[in-house]
Amino acid sequence: MIFNKKVIRKPVLSMMLPLALLMSTSVQAQEPELESRNWYLALENDRPNIIEQEFIKGANPNAVDSKGNPSLMLAIRNKSWKVVDTLLANRQTNVNIENEARETPMMYLALMGETDRLRDLQARGGQVNRVGWSPLHYAASKGHEDTVRYLLSQKAIVNAPAPDGTSPLMMAALSGKRAVVDLLLAAGADPGMQNAQGLSAADWARSANHDQLAAYLEQTLARKAGSTPPPAGSSSGESVQTYGVPERVEQPDLNRVQTVTVEPAASPAADSTSSAPAASSGTSRYFDLDRFDKPVQP
Repeated sequence: MIFNKKVIRKPVLSMMLPLALLMSTSVQAQEPELESRNWYLALENDRPNIIEQEFIKGANPNAVDSKGNPSLMLAIRNKSWKVVDTLLANRQTNVNIENEARETPMMYLALMGETDRLRDLQARGGQVNRVGWSPLHYAASKGHEDTVRYLLSQKAIVNAPAPDGTSPLMMAALSGKRAVVDLLLAAGADPGMQNAQGLSAADWARSANHDQLAAYLEQTLARKAGSTPPPAGSSSGESVQTYGVPERVEQPDLNRVQTVTVEPAASPAADSTSSAPAASSGTSRYFDLDRFDKPVQP
């Protein structure tokens, strides 16, 4: 009996090391080798056949590059739609994966105005609402009326505050698209809402030289309050609720946020003395509004 016990134990112990090595090898195989560039070239050039070959080798569909960019989001960024479909066909793909700036594939598609693909991704489990910046913020920031309309139909929170209190209406005002502003107002967007820096949608519109839209928003707020609108550029003096507590929110490290090739511009929160957001394309510490219009640098 003693001999039999030894015979049983030795093979079990002898299998532990090879098993550990096998597991280690499996983990390493999950991440495509950066130096080969096959995986990332496929993401850039819409080569689904390469992605499928890498899957056979054990590649991870949720692999991220050296800058923290998930593969699915890189494919969307490059409009590699065949690769996107190939990644989504893999059951292991996380459709709500986040990059280092806490952006999601749904937010990318919203920013690009890809309503149909946004709908398809939602059917796969993509989240319309989330804490912080949302797909509605991103769609509104570029004035994508169809995308905003769809998101609202899917119960997107119309007054959802970003970490600094910025609302989708503020982003729509910045875009200058009156149709999107009206769409959000009709859905219940609050024109008197202010972010943590005390900036309203009218302030955001005026910062981008959309003075008529700013006046329209102030008139809308005045009608809602039953008072006379203030002169352009002045505060209404009304008591309003502000949203966002940035000092209690963990902010991303701007030096590490390299989702794209351009550096995001500073947030209004970066300068507490400013009375209005900077009139630049990148007005958020979380995203650069025009970055998807710029070529990808190698």
